[in-house]
Amino acid sequence: MAQSKGALSVGVRLHDLPEGTVEERIRMAGKLGFSCIQLPSKVLYKSFGINRSGLTHELADHLREVLDTNGVQVAVLGCYKNLATPDQNQLVDTYAEYEACLRFARWLGGCPVGTETGRPNAQNKMADDRFSAAALDAFCKGLARVCSMAEKEGGELLIEPGWNEIVNTPGRCREVLERVPSPALGVIYDPVSLLHPTIVGEASEQVSRMLHLCGSKIRVLHAKDYEIVDNEDQDGWCDGSGSRLVCHGACTCGNFVFEAIAAWAAAARPGIMTVIENSTPSTVERSRDELLRMGRSVMCEHVIL
Repeated sequence: MAQSKGALSVGVRLHDLPEGTVEERIRMAGKLGFSCIQLPSKVLYKSFGINRSGLTHELADHLREVLDTNGVQVAVLGCYKNLATPDQNQLVDTYAEYEACLRFARWLGGCPVGTETGRPNAQNKMADDRFSAAALDAFCKGLARVCSMAEKEGGELLIEPGWNEIVNTPGRCREVLERVPSPALGVIYDPVSLLHPTIVGEASEQVSRMLHLCGSKIRVLHAKDYEIVDNEDQDGWCDGSGSRLVCHGACTCGNFVFEAIAAWAAAARPGIMTVIENSTPSTVERSRDELLRMGRSVMCEHVIL
């Protein structure tokens, strides 16, 4: 099923597809009509029985052939390691992971490497320490070093802000972009990841603020929906209100409205790679169809205007 041209080039996380090898899942993505995927390094490691030393030029060539045959691009190569850890031995290993992934991304054809924004403890546990100025300092220091690696590789590093991490508001994201002014630095924008139960009613205002402050640096979108569950018994998007935010595939709950972001894409970045997150085999096609419909609709409106 070929995608019609629109504001959004819709993709899927490889690990949200049914079990299979990396090659099998790439074929699944192509058959389902997705134009791009998110490919986490840990999925590569598990599928091929390797670690970062196995991220070879030969493997990249093999995967690029499979991707090209199936009409699929890599939107993001995921390397979700904690750049703010105080454990220096852990940090050395983390830098080596980013270096290997940035090199592999170049061999794959130049896709960006994506990362979350970490927490200032060796266990990477969510706690109030993530809100501190010291946490932001630690993250910016680690990020600047990896951005230097990305510049040398001619690549791009994308940070994904999230309320559970150090870069947890649009303003904090803007501060990071100003403090690490690397041409290799960009943003993955997942609007639901910046929400929590107490502020879901302010979602549209927060989207507007994020697009205003950081829109010029957004390179990839993540698309999902959410529900609010009345307990905080599990770790996750908990804010002390007694409720917890649970994520699902885009456009499956009706709680997060993606149209404003699609309209921004039509005007500012048509065709932006938009990766569905937290989908299941039973919801992924619905998410795909809704995002494609939305992307075509807003693109037509933009062209008419």
